[in-house]
Amino acid sequence: MPGYERAEVSAELTVVPSEHAGKPPREQIETAKTAAGETGLAREAGPETLVLAGSRREVLEATVEVIEASLDAGARAVELKVEAEGESGRFGGGG
Repeated sequence: MPGYERAEVSAELTVVPSEHAGKPPREQIETAKTAAGETGLAREAGPETLVLAGSRREVLEATVEVIEASLDAGARAVELKVEAEGESGRFGGGG
């Protein structure tokens, strides 16, 4: 497996609930947290924020699942920040 596939990555997601959705804002956020927990990658969570951590592929796939669950629950937006936690070696000699 290439080094860039093994790189540890974290994704911080902030759910922005909608007051006009079918579900109340708290339920929209809880739906996102449940989806994150089901991935097995959830590391920590704040009131509207959750963090997924793991391999690049795992985190990216889990992030899509959480975003879909959030939007399906009526969230207005999901803000996303993705960070590599180390040099992956993909674009150069070091890693």
